[in-house]
Amino acid sequence: MLKRRVVLAGAAGWTIVGASAVRAQAWPSQPIRLVVPYVAGGSTDTAARIVAEKLTGLLGQQVVVENKGGGNTIIGMDAVAKAKPDGNTLLLGAATMATNVALGLKQPFDPLKDFQMISTLVDIPDLLAIDGKALPARNYTEFAEWVNKQPQRVRYATSGMGNQPHLWGELFRTRNKLNLESVSYKGAADALRDVMGGHLPIMIDVVLPTGTHVAAGRLTGIAVASPERSTVCPDVPTVAELGMKDLESAAFFGLVGPAGLPAQIIDKLNAFCLETLKDPAVKKRFAELGFFTTGSTPRAYLDRVRFETERWTRVVRENNIKVEG
Repeated sequence: MLKRRVVLAGAAGWTIVGASAVRAQAWPSQPIRLVVPYVAGGSTDTAARIVAEKLTGLLGQQVVVENKGGGNTIIGMDAVAKAKPDGNTLLLGAATMATNVALGLKQPFDPLKDFQMISTLVDIPDLLAIDGKALPARNYTEFAEWVNKQPQRVRYATSGMGNQPHLWGELFRTRNKLNLESVSYKGAADALRDVMGGHLPIMIDVVLPTGTHVAAGRLTGIAVASPERSTVCPDVPTVAELGMKDLESAAFFGLVGPAGLPAQIIDKLNAFCLETLKDPAVKKRFAELGFFTTGSTPRAYLDRVRFETERWTRVVRENNIKVEG
């Protein structure tokens, strides 16, 4: 009797595994939702639509972008964390997978346990730029000398308290012992308006939209945090060129699914992501938006999230940064 029960239990187990494998092989059999945890219209949304368009052709099923903004991306992320792991609901994972944890925000999921990383997609690097009329500097050395000669802390603008560029700004400040303090706005547009209006002399943001004003000569670029120069503002030196390779930093995005996604679906999506990012037309469109294409294994993506979480947790703790939520 015992042997018969074991055999029956084993058969049932193989039936479950076999059914899962069959479903994975049949995937995709319906349109796929790609949840973007931001409102429509920004560069992040545009990046998601570029990927969705290419994946639609590769998968043979429509990949439909669904914007679920709010809650510092938590609303959209939660929708995917709770979705059935059948490959029909995916997420454009953002840097907030790391920064929200670093900030201690309450989330109804664990970013490292409740999601399946598939592949990184793009990075958009951080940028430090100044109003050359208010701050007379043409390069980092002159910038640092001027800042540290001021009797009071010099204020710099960021697009939001606790967001990735703000955290990088604090890391940049402490790493270089600069006499700076941050002023956080509700978006890059408001911050840029005050910097370009002469109210604050420094802007720290990702390369778009700030980099376009640098390229046009309205602002002076001091440093970009990418491994190589940005096509948006190619005259701005990288942090590595300035001897600060440890300060390379970017808001990073990737393709993510709910935990429990079958291995066959993960492998297929990963392969198609890498194929998408090799497409010269796709690379060109991303470069125009200020993005660098990346692409990775699922494990490398998970390691990236872990690294960024640890990095920004230290910055938050050392600078006593507090965000409500």
